[in-house]
Amino acid sequence: MSALRLSDAAQRLQAARIAPRAERRRFRRLPITLSGRMIGPRGAEIDCRTEDISPGDVRITAAEKINPDERVVIYLDKIGRVSGRVARISGEKEYAIIFDMSAYKREKLADQLTLMIAGAHAEEAGRKIREPKGRAEIEIHVDGGGLIIGEVVDFSLVGMTIRTKQIPPRIGAWVRVSNVDGRVARFTDDGFAIDFESRVR
Repeated sequence: MSALRLSDAAQRLQAARIAPRAERRRFRRLPITLSGRMIGPRGAEIDCRTEDISPGDVRITAAEKINPDERVVIYLDKIGRVSGRVARISGEKEYAIIFDMSAYKREKLADQLTLMIAGAHAEEAGRKIREPKGRAEIEIHVDGGGLIIGEVVDFSLVGMTIRTKQIPPRIGAWVRVSNVDGRVARFTDDGFAIDFESRVR
């Protein structure tokens, strides 16, 4: 094989190794807690709980030890069956698992997670709602004690856009809407955008 072909092969191999990681970075884990049962390679059922989850992977706490690279099947409340490989141990009985699912199932999971976050947001908004001039508003708690009152203009799995008459928090500031953490990503003409992001507390 020529030097050029060897170089091409090496580049393709490196791309194949990098691609899955780049793919996983497209998904941001959300702080959604769900109970479930995990079935390991030896068939034993283990109680587990999600710490955060995305359409590409999940961080869970399990009642028993599992090993890296083991393939597991997880039955999660409100989601159902998912499967994947243990990528690493994140803490005491805490594991990161990468899903092995089709693009269709990944898209379906993204829709389910979006509905869960939207439902939590709507429930919290119902408790903290304010209606000046007939328009519903929500509280955004800024790290350090600030409070922004605004209207949710747009909402998705990865973030939301807020319209407000107040001065927005600085870009990069941690904020909390309902029970969801995030950072201020950018300013808009009449408010700011938040990217959801898991936060270690």
